[in-house]
Amino acid sequence: MFPRKGYLRYNPGMELLAPAGNLEKLKMAVRFGADAVYCGAGSYSLRVPEASLTPDELAEGIAFAHQRGRRVYLALNIFPFDEDFAGMLAYFKQAVDMGIDAVIVSDPGLFSAVRRHGSGVEIHLSTQANTTNSESVRFWKEQGVDRVILARELSLERVGAIKRNVPEMKLEVFVHGAMCVAFSGRCLLSSVLTGRSANRGLCTQPCRWEYRLREVGRKEELALFEDDRGAYILNSRDLCMIEHIPELAAAGVDGLKIEGRMKTAYYAAAVTRVYRAALDRYDDPDLKSDFDPRWREELEKVPHRPYTTGFYFPEAETETESTVQAGPIRNYDFVGTVDEHLLEEGAIRIMARNRFKVGDTLEILDPNQFEVVKTRVDRITDDRTGRNLEQAHNSYVVRVPLMKKLAYQVSRHAIIRAESV
Repeated sequence: MFPRKGYLRYNPGMELLAPAGNLEKLKMAVRFGADAVYCGAGSYSLRVPEASLTPDELAEGIAFAHQRGRRVYLALNIFPFDEDFAGMLAYFKQAVDMGIDAVIVSDPGLFSAVRRHGSGVEIHLSTQANTTNSESVRFWKEQGVDRVILARELSLERVGAIKRNVPEMKLEVFVHGAMCVAFSGRCLLSSVLTGRSANRGLCTQPCRWEYRLREVGRKEELALFEDDRGAYILNSRDLCMIEHIPELAAAGVDGLKIEGRMKTAYYAAAVTRVYRAALDRYDDPDLKSDFDPRWREELEKVPHRPYTTGFYFPEAETETESTVQAGPIRNYDFVGTVDEHLLEEGAIRIMARNRFKVGDTLEILDPNQFEVVKTRVDRITDDRTGRNLEQAHNSYVVRVPLMKKLAYQVSRHAIIRAESV
C-alpha cells in the first residue's frame, strides 16, 4: 500500500488535500501521503495567526513539498476590509515568488485583485463563498476560477449533478473533520458574544459551549439538558467519509479535503495516512477494492467528536449534532516521533512530545507501512546519559527497545502514540 504507486487513480486526478496549520504539520501531512496541503497566511485566513505560516516558514514548506512532488495552497479567505488589502496582496506576491501552487479566496474583491496581479497561480474558490449550484460554478468558471470548494451543505447527489452540468470545473469537497453549525461557516455568534469574528479567523466556537436558561421571573437557572452533563444544542459532530470514497469518486469529485489546521501534527499525520491508504486501495487494480475496517478503527483513535456523514446522504437521516459532549473523544495521546531505528540494538530513539512510562504500550505509525507496530515499554534509557528512567516527558530524547525484530526499518519521523489513561 505504501509507498505510492504510479498507476491511474480510481477517479483520475482525485487529490488528497491535508491541513497544514504550521510548518511541522505541513511536513507531517506530506510525509504521510497528502497530494497537497493548505496553509494560512498570517491573519488573512480563516484560522488564528497561530495556525498559519510566516513567510520564511512558507518558503521552507513549499520547498519541502515540491521536492517530494506535492503542492501547497495558500488560504487568503477572510472577508477583508479595505485596510487589509495591502498586507494581503504583499503576502500573496511573496508566496508567488516562493512558488505557491494555488491561492484560496472567498471575497470577490480579493479575487479580482489577485487576477490583476497576473501571476498565473491557480485560484481556488473557498467554501466560504457558499457555492451551492451549477449556475454559480459556471459563473466562477467564466471569471477565471480554477477550482470550486463546494458548500458543505450539499448532498452527494447535488455534488454529482454540478459536476455533470459543469464537467470542466474542478470540484473539491470536505471529507473529514469538524463541521460548522452556520451556513458555509458564515457565523456572527462569536463576534457578538466575544468580539472575535469567525469571518476573520478568530472564532471562539461558542456553538460548542454549554448553555443554561433562566426565565425572567425566576432566580434559578434551568439547564437545557438531555442528561446530567447539560445540552449542546448547536454542537455539530465531526464529518467522516472514509466509507464512501467510491461514491465520491463516482460523483466526479476532484479533491478530497481534510479539515484541521488547528489540530495537532498527530491528527494531520494519522488522518492523512488513513485516507491515503483508502485512495491507494481503490487505485490498485491488483487489490480487492473493499472497505477495510482498519481505516475506521484508526480514525477512532484520533481525537474527534462522534462521526457523521453530514449532509451528503440526507435520506439516511444521519445525526449531525453531538448532544452528549462539547469536547472531542480522546482515546490516545501523541507521545513522540521516531528519531532513529537502531537496528543493531533492536531499539528506537524517540523525540518525546508527551509523557509515557515503563509499562505503557506504544503504537508506531509509519508513513511507509500501514501496519501499526505495538511495543511494550520495558525500559527507557536517556540517550545522552545512558541512565534508565521510569518515564519520559516532552523534549526528552530516549531509547526504547522493541519487543520484536522488524523486517523493515522504521521511518524517521514515524508517529508514536499511547493509549490515554
